[in-house]
Amino acid sequence: MVFENPIFVVEKIYYDVKRGLEVSEDVIRKAGILLGTPFKRVDVFLSRYEEVFTKFIEKRCCEAGEDYKMCIYSWNRKRSFKSFPVSNYATGTIILFRDEEPVETVLTPLPKAIDYIEGSEPVSPDKIPLYVSPRIDGWQVNLYYDKLLNRWMFSTRYVLHNMYFSRGRLVIDRYGEISNPIVSIADELASQQDLYKKINERKGWIFIFSLLGPEPAILSPPYPVAPDLSKYQLYLIAARDLDGKLVPGETVAKEIDWRYYPSSIKPRRISELYNEIKDSLSTRSYVAWIETGEKDPMLIELSSKYYYDAMMIKHMYDAKSAAVLCSEGLCDKIRELIDQEEYREKISMIEKMYKILTDKLSETKDLEETAEKITDLIKEIKGSEVINREEILKEIKSGNYKRLSKKILSIILENISIASQEFDEKSNLFIQRILSI
Repeated sequence: MVFENPIFVVEKIYYDVKRGLEVSEDVIRKAGILLGTPFKRVDVFLSRYEEVFTKFIEKRCCEAGEDYKMCIYSWNRKRSFKSFPVSNYATGTIILFRDEEPVETVLTPLPKAIDYIEGSEPVSPDKIPLYVSPRIDGWQVNLYYDKLLNRWMFSTRYVLHNMYFSRGRLVIDRYGEISNPIVSIADELASQQDLYKKINERKGWIFIFSLLGPEPAILSPPYPVAPDLSKYQLYLIAARDLDGKLVPGETVAKEIDWRYYPSSIKPRRISELYNEIKDSLSTRSYVAWIETGEKDPMLIELSSKYYYDAMMIKHMYDAKSAAVLCSEGLCDKIRELIDQEEYREKISMIEKMYKILTDKLSETKDLEETAEKITDLIKEIKGSEVINREEILKEIKSGNYKRLSKKILSIILENISIASQEFDEKSNLFIQRILSI
């Protein structure tokens, strides 16, 4: 059975309703389930449709030839994600319209991966996935055969090839013109490495890639300007066959002779996989495919607690992230992330700040005076009262000195690079003042 994209199904029902066609109660009920709110009345369906596609899901469209338009759907990043069938595919779904009629689903992407959080797990910790692979921390780009343009074309999770953002405003160029910088890099790499020739016999398939660049995507790097293509690579994450079935990237990559893909990890209990990844400094997450009985598996993302801070140190020399990881006993590990010896030495300074502060807090006799002096010191360094005396006093009284030290250093070192003179000045001042308390 061919996979039905939930967004397309809802758009088709909406089109029929707006045309005044008689739509059965069962069809309206189906639309309600897909929209995350069961109902059976047409007026409630129309209201929910407007809510979802104005508040939660962004629908970006452009003319694609006479009478046609192409639309891409993505979750509004200003809204907290809510999981329901339609939202799960607001990750780059593309639909072709003739006038206002939805004609076909051009691209069904990977469904949204659900975050795994201990204590509120979306699946049992004892569940064994069908397939597991590490997340490649790049820009997700989806590749499909565009029958209007008669060529393979990339899109991102948010925009088509002819769309990009400039100063927060969406710019839409002529359909067929590749003006999106991410798509442009992906297209050039695909051409250089004969990807289009390798998949020529698979028109109708969807290929999901991660475009890995010099900086990981978790840091939200800006659009690349005059990029060096040698610093980018396309990793095949997954694909959909002609029936819409999801196939692991590793499997398809070997079939089409594509070198770059995330190697699979031996499936084990979810809890075991999480324990393995949660402290990683080098891998953002594992993505596990869970059998649900539906056409698509459920994707569960098991994330590292420390990866973001590790990347902030490695690429941005971020002092706050260094303090966070040092407070977790990872000073030696993060030194290995830094390529310049002079900056590795700055980690020793942060380690010293943390130890001196923690010792001072644990040894203090006059709790109120210590809280007062630390509050004044933070205010002096930051230029304003970021945390008040009562908060610090409460934390000292709780006896959790390591947590308080982590909090204080995070405040003091926020938005400071260990490569800066500002870091040297503020860290020396901090140590001097703490020792005098």
